[in-house]
Amino acid sequence: MFKKLLNKLRTRFLENKIDESISILKSSHRSPTKPIKSIGCIVDTNLDLDYSDILDLAVEMGLKEKDIKIISYSNSIYNDPFCKMRISDKSVNFYGNIISADAEEFTSSKYDILINYFGENRILTLLSSKTNAKFRVGFDCSNQNINDIIFTDIFNNFEKFRKQLIKYLNYIK
Repeated sequence: MFKKLLNKLRTRFLENKIDESISILKSSHRSPTKPIKSIGCIVDTNLDLDYSDILDLAVEMGLKEKDIKIISYSNSIYNDPFCKMRISDKSVNFYGNIISADAEEFTSSKYDILINYFGENRILTLLSSKTNAKFRVGFDCSNQNINDIIFTDIFNNFEKFRKQLIKYLNYIK
């Protein structure tokens, strides 16, 4: 009984932090810029995606590996193919504050585009809302307040996502 109450409190604190952060995000001016010089990518490792897929997307956009920063979410180190920068449930404290050095490093950088490659995940939503990006892309199954372009019907299909993203970025030119 007491554990359920603590979990509800923890969830409520996290929801409040997300709401605060999204409110700040909504009040900021965001628009795509050309040329794209940096990409941030938040990835849920439970989805079907490979590190090389993201690198191929960066190359297609005219970038090099050094121009992209990826942070992945996983509660198990064994299924994390990205493993350079990682966030898990333990990366957020009881009060909904991010306490991960990797997350702090990721959010301290500025990105021209932030790719939110995840679905419904409160921790990744919080991380995304705290990241400084000029433009954001993601899916309809995640919190839609964090994305400027929202893709539907292609969740967890990186090849279709890549094609659609390149298509939209070409329109922006």
